[in-house]
Amino acid sequence: MDIMTTNAKGKFVRERKILLYGKCVEDEHPEILERFDGFAKLSFCPEEEHINMLFYKLIAIMSVAENLTVLTVDGSPHCVQMHYIAEEVLRYSEKKFQVRHFVINKGKLIEISSEAIKISRYLSKIQRMIDKRS
Repeated sequence: MDIMTTNAKGKFVRERKILLYGKCVEDEHPEILERFDGFAKLSFCPEEEHINMLFYKLIAIMSVAENLTVLTVDGSPHCVQMHYIAEEVLRYSEKKFQVRHFVINKGKLIEISSEAIKISRYLSKIQRMIDKRS
């Protein structure tokens, strides 16, 4: 179901676990979507709508939902923003909830820490980490 057309406080999301996933996952990896049984599955495509629209919709949804899991394909410069927005929603929300992040890389599901999401926003930090390895 498309998150932008979902009632933000409706019965589909109320008191449920939310899976926010990149819309392309439906076509590219439907078998991985099936692993998230019991979740209210909501899709979003940052190539179709501005990511700020997702922030406002998600903050309303998370006022009534239990927790949030984000699932995207790894390496997408558009979809990575969905992970950033999830962390921002948690930061600004009055209600605290669990956020988990997953990416699909070569058909495999990989969990990503919130710390990795936060660090990846700062290219200078990443460069310093690379420089230290050299």
